[in-house]
Amino acid sequence: MPTIAEQVQMLQMQETEIRQQRYKAGLFRMLKPAFFCLCFLIVCCTPLQSQVNRVLTTPSAPLQPEQPPQSQQAFFMDVLFFKGDQDSTQRVDVFVVVPYQSLNFMKRDSVFIGDYILTITLKDQSGREVQTIRKEHPIKEERLEVTLGSTGVFDYTQTTLSVTPGTYTITTEIADVLSKRTFNLQRSFKALNTGAAQFAMSSVMFASSVVPNGQRINLTPYLADDVSPLTQEGFFAFFETYNAFGPSLDSLDFVYEVIDDKGLRPFLSKRLRRSVAAAREQQYIKISLPAQLPIGSYTLRLLALRTDTSAKYTERDVIAASARTMRLDWKGLGMLAMLRGDDLTKAIRQMRYVASPQEISAMHNSSTEEEKQRRFFEYWQRLDPTPATLRNEAFEDYYQRVDYANRNFRAISFGDGWMSDMGMVYIIFGPPQYTRDFRRDGRIIWTWSYPTYGREFVFVDYTGFGNDFRLTSGMPFERYRYRR
Repeated sequence: MPTIAEQVQMLQMQETEIRQQRYKAGLFRMLKPAFFCLCFLIVCCTPLQSQVNRVLTTPSAPLQPEQPPQSQQAFFMDVLFFKGDQDSTQRVDVFVVVPYQSLNFMKRDSVFIGDYILTITLKDQSGREVQTIRKEHPIKEERLEVTLGSTGVFDYTQTTLSVTPGTYTITTEIADVLSKRTFNLQRSFKALNTGAAQFAMSSVMFASSVVPNGQRINLTPYLADDVSPLTQEGFFAFFETYNAFGPSLDSLDFVYEVIDDKGLRPFLSKRLRRSVAAAREQQYIKISLPAQLPIGSYTLRLLALRTDTSAKYTERDVIAASARTMRLDWKGLGMLAMLRGDDLTKAIRQMRYVASPQEISAMHNSSTEEEKQRRFFEYWQRLDPTPATLRNEAFEDYYQRVDYANRNFRAISFGDGWMSDMGMVYIIFGPPQYTRDFRRDGRIIWTWSYPTYGREFVFVDYTGFGNDFRLTSGMPFERYRYRR
């Protein structure tokens, strides 16, 4: 039987057909990492074995929909280190999740077949290659909708490496055999010499849920830095502690602090006392972030303190620490509920193309900030196509279009891109299916066509500089509506 790679040429027509169906289905946006979690059963007090331009197109070229960075749209990765079986080595676990919708499938007989090659490369601090692991992952699926990502199915891989203490970089590459596209993610980490310290901590793993079950723990890892979908209910930091003090150290106080990209600390938790009596013990701490924490990138840092340490402790009082990066993005139901102040006011103004003037006015005229937030939240809840899930796809889709318009259609006469004529059309209808642009008498004329809706819009820039397009034909009368 021929291999997957050998069938590419023979089945090019089927591959093209599936790609077209995927585009028509409107699935060019990737499902959020919250849907790519895995549940594992972990035995307490044992090693963790299973963890988890403004854009001017060329004539007749379609305006392409905004795509997230390759690393975000294709797959998700996390790298964690733990104490190894020997004092001279540390264990490194590399977790990779590849959503089916990132891959191309082709139909053979009654099944759909996909294939990707996973390559993991480990390099030391000098850039010397220490180890490379390469493995092919063939996939078979019976239903077309699953290959298009409608059910959130993914392929999961955990790879374990042994390293000596030091600083390393891991590069993970996904090569889709059918489309010949490649995607990669890179992460640097430091494998500490846990055997040389009297007390040490492992890397921090995020988990969406941790449920004690007697001598076991049911853990649902969260393989992403963007914790926005988890902010309403909170999430967990999972790690190991290594105690060489013996019985003289039976418990410690743990705190977690949030550090922003300027090095400031907008949040510090209360102390949480935990047992560390065993030489190796698994820990989990509930992380609850303040609602007023702005959107952005942060470091979550876990600190271990002796129980008799003063409330005004210093860095010298910290006997061990572990940290990892995290993000809060404008995505998901979690962030929807966290918008406040100027961010909330701006988000309500940007609802011009989806809400009525009366609805927007009612939000703006709320008597309190909480009432304004509640009305905003309830409005988008009514538009949520999947109310039983953490995601609100209509909210995500709308504000992704707003963001795209701001970055690509800013006009000198309108200011922010979402207020421009092009921004208005893009937000309401999405990316045009066909475009054409040309110059005439010093003007730039750009036509966007939407055959699916039977609409066409003509924009003219009379300055000839491409930064002041006005809508001259096809004024929209529709409002934004989420269409999957």
